[in-house]
Amino acid sequence: MVPRVFRLNLMRLLFVVALALGGALLAACGGDDAFDVPTGGATTAPAGGSPLDTDGPSDTDGPSEDQVFSINEEFWHIGFRVELGDATLSTAEEGFLGQNLVYLVSIDATFENLGTGQLFFDSDLAIVTPGDAYPARGSSDLPDVPGGLTSSGSLVFEVDEGFDPESAYLLVGASDENQARVPLGAQGGELVDLAPSEPAVSGDISMELIDLTFTSAELRADVLWNHTELDEGKRALTLNFDATSRNAGNWNIHASNFALILPSGSASGVDGSELASLPGSDEGLDTTDLFVTFLVNDPAAGEYTLRFTPGSWFVGDDGVEEATFTFDLN
Repeated sequence: MVPRVFRLNLMRLLFVVALALGGALLAACGGDDAFDVPTGGATTAPAGGSPLDTDGPSDTDGPSEDQVFSINEEFWHIGFRVELGDATLSTAEEGFLGQNLVYLVSIDATFENLGTGQLFFDSDLAIVTPGDAYPARGSSDLPDVPGGLTSSGSLVFEVDEGFDPESAYLLVGASDENQARVPLGAQGGELVDLAPSEPAVSGDISMELIDLTFTSAELRADVLWNHTELDEGKRALTLNFDATSRNAGNWNIHASNFALILPSGSASGVDGSELASLPGSDEGLDTTDLFVTFLVNDPAAGEYTLRFTPGSWFVGDDGVEEATFTFDLN
């Protein structure tokens, strides 16, 4: 049986010999330089250029500078207003030991939540060029934004070498819903921001026991209360009004009491509403801040007629059961 001390000394001897042989092989192959690997971190290049100078040693040339360009536009989608600031085109080394060079576009963004609940902006996003589309990366910074407040973040996209922002645009939204389009450069096409508008709508519906006074309107491509985008080619038309009841007691009007005749002649029912119980008196009592919303086609220009058919409790001695209000959208 070999003594334990002898076996330990033999192992130490073999280890020293192995180190010596390894050193000799390393020297024969060019020393430590033959095993240089990237140390990580980002390398950058201007748009359309090569991120690394292949004509000379990379350890002497160093990374080139990022390309920064300004967008300074805004768009509306799923109940958010999003401001886009500066964008940066850069390169980064990713993967095991940083061997994969990727080209990134990062856009500074500010997200305003126009709804009431806390939510992050989750619309489909892509940068589109004449030949390619680049979806947003998971590394985008999309903060949870409380209702009615604003938070900062960023949109990040991986693009190809030679990417040219001059002919690119940001596309927002799925193919079956309203899509915003923001050009990144002069040749990126026209801006489609989906901004809501407030067409001038005013007038009255007057019956013996009730009056509806229309004060304003809003036309938008999204729905605030549930943070959704309407189908492509559709808009939500909201009519805001006050009601005056001359029927003593508390009486209701319902969404089913309203219908909108579109410029095409077809009718649309109410898609959303805020309709409270209406207290009344012989002299008339007012209830304010009511609304009804209808889906209309885009473009929405044309003549519309709102029909009102209240319950029997708002039909007076004159026997009139319905009234209408006609208005134009330009």
